[in-house]
Amino acid sequence: MGLAIFYETLLVILVSTLTAAVCLSSYLVTKRKTMLFACIAFMFYFFDVASILQDDYAARELASGLTQEYYFIRSLYTMVTGAGFLGAFWFMVCEYIGECRRSIRITPIVVYAALSLILLAISGESKVLRLCYYSCRAAFMFWILAYGAVHYLRTKDQVERQRLGRYKNHCVALALLGMVMVAEDALFFLVLSTDTITLGPITLSAERNYAENVLMMVCAAMTCWFALRQLNIHSNTSPVVDDTLRYRQTAEDLLVYAKRHQLTAREQEVLDYILRDQDNQNIASAMSLSPSTVKVHVHNILQKTGHTNRQELIQDFWKTV
Repeated sequence: MGLAIFYETLLVILVSTLTAAVCLSSYLVTKRKTMLFACIAFMFYFFDVASILQDDYAARELASGLTQEYYFIRSLYTMVTGAGFLGAFWFMVCEYIGECRRSIRITPIVVYAALSLILLAISGESKVLRLCYYSCRAAFMFWILAYGAVHYLRTKDQVERQRLGRYKNHCVALALLGMVMVAEDALFFLVLSTDTITLGPITLSAERNYAENVLMMVCAAMTCWFALRQLNIHSNTSPVVDDTLRYRQTAEDLLVYAKRHQLTAREQEVLDYILRDQDNQNIASAMSLSPSTVKVHVHNILQKTGHTNRQELIQDFWKTV
């Protein structure tokens, strides 16, 4: 391994670890499953990238060199870590768009693992089949992006479209990087027909996709922004009206939550005050209603959302929006 690639690998490992830590912190505070899945994804990617250092160590320690058996086991390991971080990202997207069907969640992961295993078993020395094996990751990523895009285009809920539209440019960038991933593998396996390329002090390996590392750094930046945004909002659970960014983000999430649970406009307004930790008397004064009317609205909100008290309601809101 060249020195430049060694430090590039360390950088990716460092970013993956830090992103996983930020996501875990966000999950512990907000209890949002999207953050838990993101943490799992980057932990799997940490192990995936760390295997490069293992290869370098094994090449130095094994007197006979890296055998075909080693490469096969190494490829199985890569398949497992790939299924781990891509599957976690898929779960993250499903959670974010509200896709709860178990068959939809599990099937893409099973298909990815089965197809990768079949291609690994039959590829042998075939460069085309090896390309197909390494392209399975990009195919899974394209599936995730395509499913999210279809959901975005099919939804008639303008609030949902606005919420998903935040990440439209990011997803386009990920799709372009995915194409670069496939092109990079095609260059190694079909055009150059070599396992390594030496460019001055840098030695590039066909076993590693460098465009994938760039893509994961983009994902890390997106995920950290999302996680830190949630931590920022939760640092003060009472949204402040003069804090424009925080108030706008919370108001948008409130619309999504209200639509999911079919809350009326008045109930949505009451929920907004509940999230600001206002009691019934304060809500009644702010909305010019009687306390008994507010009590009825609170009861209806709890009933529609399936909770028994305000604390459960507030926790559920921050977990699911």
